[in-house]
Amino acid sequence: MARSMMLPEISILTEVIPLEATQHEYRNAILADNVLGKPTYTSRGKSLRHLLQLYELDPNLALFRVLRKLTAEDRASLPLIAMTCTFCRDAQFRHSFGLIDQLKPGEPLRRERMEEYLEEGFPGRFSAAMKKSLAQNVNATWTESGHLTGRSRKVRALPQPREAASTYAMFAGYLRGLRGEILIQSVFGRLVAPDPSVIIAHLSTATTPGWLRFRHGGGVLEIDFSAFLTRQEQEAFRGTH
Repeated sequence: MARSMMLPEISILTEVIPLEATQHEYRNAILADNVLGKPTYTSRGKSLRHLLQLYELDPNLALFRVLRKLTAEDRASLPLIAMTCTFCRDAQFRHSFGLIDQLKPGEPLRRERMEEYLEEGFPGRFSAAMKKSLAQNVNATWTESGHLTGRSRKVRALPQPREAASTYAMFAGYLRGLRGEILIQSVFGRLVAPDPSVIIAHLSTATTPGWLRFRHGGGVLEIDFSAFLTRQEQEAFRGTH
């Protein structure tokens, strides 16, 4: 409710913090070194708290570890990758996609309409002031990701994903247990591309850097993200953990 997906902050962190850094090192960089350039120690602490809620900042978390890997290889995909991570970790933002998904390109979105939609999903949970702040931050995040355009007047747009963003969205769905055609057609696909054929084309290309194994043909569609998973995570997926 207090922030959008904090794209400027996560952008700085992914630029200056080593890929293999621990959560403790992120904490130290934000609080002690003030890499985010916050004016007070209190504001550093608030930023850290929100970043932990949205991203965890822990390489032991597959969702964040792969965010770092793909962003390191394609920084231009960070807005859509960060949005997907936020979608996975924030219930109010995740709910808001239902409204975004309904809008046609060029259709305007008033803040009040988002407030009403959030109220439908979380009836009586937020005060009027909190709903206004939440709607503003939700819409700001969708603007940063390319789903909305405009400042005061928001209009539905279509994001322009690259291979890394499509791969990350599919990886997020994979972590949820979705596989094959169901994964391609899922909400995780619609998050980054309204046309499933775009996702399929990107996944095919993403096999070249070794991000995944992909097979599509003869009525079979297989997607394997084992290369992104630790041995323990692979065992957990196979039910042997």
